[in-house]
Amino acid sequence: MIDHFAPSVHFSKDDYFRLQNTYRSWWKGELSRPIVPFVTTGHEPGRKPSAYTPLCFENAWDFSVTPDQLVDACDWQLSQTRFHGDAFPMFSVTPFGAGTLAAFLGCTPVGRKETVWFFPPEKDIPIENLHFEIDKNNPCLRRVLNVYEAGMEKWRGSVVITMADLGGIMDVLASFRGSENLLMDLYDSPDEVKRCINEIQDMWFECFKMINGILGNEVMGHSHWYGIFDEKPNYILQSDFSYMIGPKMFDEFIAPELSISASRIQNAVYHMDGIGQIPHLESLLKIDGIRGIQWVPGDGEALKKDWTELLIRIIKSGKKLIAHAQKDDGRPVDFAPDPGQLLYNTKAFDRKDMKLAREYGEMYGIEV
Repeated sequence: MIDHFAPSVHFSKDDYFRLQNTYRSWWKGELSRPIVPFVTTGHEPGRKPSAYTPLCFENAWDFSVTPDQLVDACDWQLSQTRFHGDAFPMFSVTPFGAGTLAAFLGCTPVGRKETVWFFPPEKDIPIENLHFEIDKNNPCLRRVLNVYEAGMEKWRGSVVITMADLGGIMDVLASFRGSENLLMDLYDSPDEVKRCINEIQDMWFECFKMINGILGNEVMGHSHWYGIFDEKPNYILQSDFSYMIGPKMFDEFIAPELSISASRIQNAVYHMDGIGQIPHLESLLKIDGIRGIQWVPGDGEALKKDWTELLIRIIKSGKKLIAHAQKDDGRPVDFAPDPGQLLYNTKAFDRKDMKLAREYGEMYGIEV
């Protein structure tokens, strides 16, 4: 009998070993198909319903909601889910907000319906007065760490608890300075900007290490807000601030930090969000430690445009492509000569549509 090591989560150690082997092959370029995660929902849970609301932007920083309640709500959702292909059980802590590190460093997080904002302790703090270090008694840091502790106590590593969305280094700095002020700092105080980048990067990796210390060796895998699995701690790097600067400044302020960060993380991927990042693509493709590009065109007209040429540039570089690279029927796009370079978003099917789930899996030789 397969060992289901968390009673309410239908994913065994054998399932994790299979997943580990699949991802090893994919990163080595030995997998002939894309990474194809999909789930079926609405199954018999085998446990009592949770009385609590799942983790969301609005309750993430509500300290009256306990970590145990958030974990129980997720466990209830997972208990009704079955995982197929390259899907796996995951507790996403993304609702703490993009750039959570800012809260750990002194900003105040405020949850809204669809996002979290981080407000600095003071307005317009001169950049020369900004100095960054972690206070291990920071209540925001303690809240997030307590959620990890509750998750490990509940699941004993059988559910992947994603890395907090610590954020891009410059994005965190922009939370303290404001984007307009920081843009001026690039001209007026470049050395101070670089000092702050170095300090924030040190704190970023201190928190990264702290969180992974709680996960320990008991976890069967790691992931982040985009849900890419790895046997070792991983992350999807980003710099949304880069949207507002040109290639010259990107190469001076952003690329060096990304190169260092990518070299310290296994299988790093870059979150390339919006058309304002396209001028930086060539620089990104030159960073060896970045092994994949996740392309998001943005809303409005950008979403409707054909980005095939851009996606081909990424594929030809040899990096993995994390994008909507599927035809309407679920098959890989024709311009990808090696489907093994692709990773798909997770698809969800209701258990009443098992026929559709099976047909989807059959396209990739995956039995449901």
